[in-house]
Amino acid sequence: MSSHSNSIIQASGISLSMGGTQLLANASLSVNMGERLAIVGSNGAGKTTLIRCLLGLADPDSGSIELNGHPLSETSRTELAQQIAYVPQQLAERISFTATEFINMSRYAHTGGASMNQFDHQGTEAVEEAIEQTNISHLRHQSLSTMSGGERQRVNIAAALAQKTPILILDEPTAHLDPKQRGLIHKLLANITKNREITLVVITHDLNWASSDFDRIIGIRDGHIEIDARADTFMKKEVLMKVFDTELLLHPHPDSGRAMILPHSSCSSPSTSSPKS
Repeated sequence: MSSHSNSIIQASGISLSMGGTQLLANASLSVNMGERLAIVGSNGAGKTTLIRCLLGLADPDSGSIELNGHPLSETSRTELAQQIAYVPQQLAERISFTATEFINMSRYAHTGGASMNQFDHQGTEAVEEAIEQTNISHLRHQSLSTMSGGERQRVNIAAALAQKTPILILDEPTAHLDPKQRGLIHKLLANITKNREITLVVITHDLNWASSDFDRIIGIRDGHIEIDARADTFMKKEVLMKVFDTELLLHPHPDSGRAMILPHSSCSSPSTSSPKS
């Protein structure tokens, strides 16, 4: 469990029910400045609901959330956008804006309501830096509606980076992407946290990525935070069973030695005996 001494986000005992369904139950967590935190759990476990509460998009029935020591409920949308950038799972495919136009719009919290074309020098620099960081210069004048899923996701991340916030929250940033595009996103986020002091909170189903690239992993099941621990503690059979209610096959990574999850074979071992004639 993380210490509260340098926490940038603090949630205490938050619960939320909707339509008679308990979505979160007495969930507490602390996110430290500069930390990389992965949130994992089965579908419907409450991961996205937790993030929506941290973003002020859902109001808990009970409990409290603080951002930089101040109640989230007393934080304006503009103030929140200056502190937290959010990348949802997928951008809608039918977005006619070009990449540059879309990224420019992410600067609204710093423009005092000015149009997306009325930026100061700092805003222009932030947009250009984000385009360079995400390696999408060749896409700057292309409509998002004509891009692949991986390209749109990099534009989405660039828009979040252009906000210049100390906190970046992403909801399954590599969902539905092929292995090459997943690798590009993983490398991009690793470089961002290496070159800039930023707090990274990511929802993911990729436990091997969570184990290799994140400082802590939170496991949620049925709205409860079952475990909040470092990767070496989290990646154990008994812990994974508690979070996912299924037995997972673990094996040391050949390079790092960290535990990684291998797929179970659904086929029996091939026979070594000669085929019958």
